[in-house]
Amino acid sequence: MVGQVLTFLGGFAAIKILTSSLGPEGYGELALGLTIAGFLNMFVYGPLGQVVLRFFSVYQERKTLTTYFNLLKKIHLASVLILLFIAGVTGALVYLQVDREWALLVIVASLFGTVSGVNGSLSSLQSAIRQRKIVALHQGVDAWLRPALAVVAIYLFRNSGYFALLGFLIGTLVITLSQYWYTLKNKNIRIHWEGDVQSQAIQKKALHEFYAYATPFFYFSGFAAVSMYADRWVLQGLFGEQSVGVYAAIYQIANAPVAIVSGMVGQLMVPIIFERAGTMTSEEQFRKSSRLLNQAVAVLSAVMLFIIAVAYLFSEPIVRVLTTPSFAEYHQLLWVLTLGLAIFNIGQLLVMKGLNNHEPGIYTWPKAAQAVVFLTATYLLARGVGILGVAIALCASSFLYLVMVLFVNRRIRVSIV
Repeated sequence: MVGQVLTFLGGFAAIKILTSSLGPEGYGELALGLTIAGFLNMFVYGPLGQVVLRFFSVYQERKTLTTYFNLLKKIHLASVLILLFIAGVTGALVYLQVDREWALLVIVASLFGTVSGVNGSLSSLQSAIRQRKIVALHQGVDAWLRPALAVVAIYLFRNSGYFALLGFLIGTLVITLSQYWYTLKNKNIRIHWEGDVQSQAIQKKALHEFYAYATPFFYFSGFAAVSMYADRWVLQGLFGEQSVGVYAAIYQIANAPVAIVSGMVGQLMVPIIFERAGTMTSEEQFRKSSRLLNQAVAVLSAVMLFIIAVAYLFSEPIVRVLTTPSFAEYHQLLWVLTLGLAIFNIGQLLVMKGLNNHEPGIYTWPKAAQAVVFLTATYLLARGVGILGVAIALCASSFLYLVMVLFVNRRIRVSIV
């Protein structure tokens, strides 16, 4: 709880400090840089993090954790080297085709995405072994360290989005190194971390299992990239960086309580749900994991309803206190964005039902439909209504996603039972 409160308050402090320091245009540049980092993180470390979280309990039950760790270390090393190469090449091309500032933004954002991805994998591992206090502590410190170093970078160098992003990079790098140190302190991990390498046949089989599970998440990443970042680039194309900055700041305010509550439920309940599901080879495992998932969804929904009500009733003072008057003119965005994010996160938690059964691919169509509807509605409504149209598009696409996930989950229950 302390860790999550630190994260929550740190997120709001970051919004206040950086919107005041950078202004709408500079904050828009930072927001666009974060989309580049998030894009890399989604396509590479998003699927990897899911593998880390899901298969720890499976390989522990099989007593083959040495294979699990050995293979994941190789995959992460290869991914870091490939992403560093891509960042260098892309930065050079942007420098030649656009300008120096955008090239620096791309390079720093790519490095930040890579470091954040490794940190995410370590957090997934810590969550899988139920070291929740360590995960929450690092998340809380990270939420304060990144904006603090961003402000330092702005004042030492220049008031620019990519220097703020450089502060984010350094802060997350410190957190990642600390996470790594705490990971190796765990006896259960240390025993298997440098264990004897098993036969190539066993590793090949494990790699195939990881690949089969992660592949749908790779496809999901394309849809998620649209869902999470297309709105910024549509606004950039239609109205410019200032509109991006306003929208991104209010989006972050709306997302802060939603993400914290969802994160708390996820860190507390998801490892237990996976553990009860185990290898999902019996009716009892299915029944226990499904019951716990339904309880978690009920709690999450009740809390989300309260958050939406607060955002609706107090949108203007909340946005004014956490940003500046120029941002507060668009305060009506707050409750609409909160509603859309809440609906989407409830749908995301319900996806756990398919993940328990090692069937992430069944959610391809719900995620694809949500992404297509969101992108189309964002463009059309933004042109007609402005920034508010983007928030309405998020609500509509999130509701569609929730309905489709419920439909798919109903089929899982029927097919297994």
